[in-house]
Amino acid sequence: MWHGVSNGLPDRGEFLMEGESWVVDSQDKAKMFCQFVMEQAKEETPRIYQIKYGNRSNKQSNALHLMFREVANALNDAGFGQPHPFNLDIQIPYTEEAVKTLFFQPIIKAMFDKTSTRKLDTKELSEASNYMLNAVAENSGVVIDFPHSLRNL
Repeated sequence: MWHGVSNGLPDRGEFLMEGESWVVDSQDKAKMFCQFVMEQAKEETPRIYQIKYGNRSNKQSNALHLMFREVANALNDAGFGQPHPFNLDIQIPYTEEAVKTLFFQPIIKAMFDKTSTRKLDTKELSEASNYMLNAVAENSGVVIDFPHSLRNL
């Protein structure tokens, strides 16, 4: 839900984000959704429409981020860190976001020409995850098990 900035999210005014969701998987459904939006616009009540990609489930998305956290923790535990840009003597611990940005996103760009994890289908997600875990193991000696919820995608 969006409500002001009290939750740390960008200000969307004083509107609560609640309501309906539509699955648009055909041109007919797209036309119906557009008609719905046009009808709603006549009311002149502010609305927020958000696009969500249906490529993977929440469980798969959670497993992906669990893998990023596990990689970050394993690298940190093994003594690896990111060099500080201004002082190479300082090592910055890896985070979930750093693993995603530094390791995973370049892999999905190279393998599938995609820049967002949201745009990966389940097969691509599995392949890119395996590739990243293998690369981490080969380059650092740190072996991380593939999260069970990503294995059978």
